[in-house]
Amino acid sequence: MYLFNRTIETTGEMDVIVPVLLDLKKIAHDAAGIDVTVWVGGNGFRNGTVIFTVPYATVTARSEATAKLGASKAWADANRKLIPHVRSFEPDVLMQYLKGGTFAATVPVGAVVSMIQSQLAQGADWMKTLEWAMSMAELNEKLTGATANLGYVVFGQLGGLNQFSGFVNAAAAEAARDTQLSSPEWMPMFLKGGEFAVAGSVLSRQMTKIA
Repeated sequence: MYLFNRTIETTGEMDVIVPVLLDLKKIAHDAAGIDVTVWVGGNGFRNGTVIFTVPYATVTARSEATAKLGASKAWADANRKLIPHVRSFEPDVLMQYLKGGTFAATVPVGAVVSMIQSQLAQGADWMKTLEWAMSMAELNEKLTGATANLGYVVFGQLGGLNQFSGFVNAAAAEAARDTQLSSPEWMPMFLKGGEFAVAGSVLSRQMTKIA
């Protein structure tokens, strides 16, 4: 299973932008049969950040959906409405799951995802990195009771890892973080990951589902 991610930084004019985002979500479903989830970046993101995620069973499925959207006039027209409100685009990323799987379509609007992203250090052992990341994910799941998702970048900047869990709201996400920090196991395990990550590449972020 794969997860496509497109991140854009907007001007933050959400009263204008959100209706366009909702149009894009509907058009993507009608034109390509894909279920786009729309998120707003919170803690750890720049103000006005919007994230689109789409699950795919295969890379081929992603390519087929892209072709269908490229042929859609409605998709092109909606994007033209969005572009004036966009400051920058991050490179698109396609991530493959090592643990967990997509859940975005099933959680309610207002759900919060807490994530930790990192980049493999030069010379670090990839297999040992994955072993640590899997242990970290399993510990997070044991402590919080929330499914711990783990994925690595297959298209985008290689060596990228993303560990993330979804919660029904911000209060639940905060309660999970408090549980992690109060555990004598969590911080030593987290700090061990420093052996495998580029200094300064570790990002702790949250995003909230809006559609």
